[in-house]
Amino acid sequence: MVEGDGAHPTNFSRFIMKHEGRHQFDSARRAPPASVHIDLDGGVEIFEGHGWRYASGRDPIFDTGLRGFLSFLAEHRIRATLFVVARSLHNPEKRGLIEAAVEQGHEIASHSLTHRYLTSLDTAGKHEEIGASRRLLEQELGITVRGFRAPGYRIDYESLEILAAHGYEYDSSAFPTARYATALHSTVERLRAPHHPVAGQALVEWPMPDHRPFPLPFNPSYALLLGGWLFRAGLDRFRRTGRPLTLLYHLIDLAAPLPAGELPGVAARVFTLSMMSAERKRARCGAMLDRVRQQYRLMTTLEAVEEWRAAEPHRPALQPAGSGHA
Repeated sequence: MVEGDGAHPTNFSRFIMKHEGRHQFDSARRAPPASVHIDLDGGVEIFEGHGWRYASGRDPIFDTGLRGFLSFLAEHRIRATLFVVARSLHNPEKRGLIEAAVEQGHEIASHSLTHRYLTSLDTAGKHEEIGASRRLLEQELGITVRGFRAPGYRIDYESLEILAAHGYEYDSSAFPTARYATALHSTVERLRAPHHPVAGQALVEWPMPDHRPFPLPFNPSYALLLGGWLFRAGLDRFRRTGRPLTLLYHLIDLAAPLPAGELPGVAARVFTLSMMSAERKRARCGAMLDRVRQQYRLMTTLEAVEEWRAAEPHRPALQPAGSGHA
């Protein structure tokens, strides 16, 4: 494991960097769009996802992480898309922070109702996580929810059909890999760029960045853990594709580290990024954002999706989005 921006890259990274010169970048082309996403997984969701017992009645990762991001986004004058686990609204402290995000002009998207993995659910369970989460967020916050990301990025074709039926405009869960191509009845090539994943439906798949040949995504969370070289190399390589970028942060990227007594082991320390101070993480996240700004046009997700729709070379005949109450 490599830690810190100044750390030497692994042999694997040297191999990748050596081959980066294969692609040429046309600086005269218009810079592609980039949108900032933040998944609002708190300590509750992280511990549940790993099968660890979460004994605390509070959630300092959610609290310090979202407070940090609201300040970070204001400092950098960015409107982001926040993917919210809808049950968070039942917690008064969490709800207050989410309402503050709405007041600051950030988009609220769904990250499911209870953070259950969709691929482990039957059809009724998928409808509950997808449909009920949208209704709860809209009713309680007085907004329109247009986007979705599956917990753990675990999405399948039936879930996409359900998203379309419930009126979502876009999903942002899939990576362009063979596993996703199989699960989504698609191809790796198609998953590399935005597209309509369900025939005849207006739903757009806004895919996660292609990180191949890296074995892991180059998002800030992994870069904080493995070193800044991962983000720099992955971003520069992806930029040469000319495709839209999703810059995905997680609450742990700015959250204060959890005390040792609240961590069940070394793995929990790693998956909460509790080995690093919030101040250090913020400085490194800011540097990553600055690098994106140099190469992309920052805009909201909805603006990027609309720009893509307007430029579709052959706009298919599409059914309007569902009512949201399917």
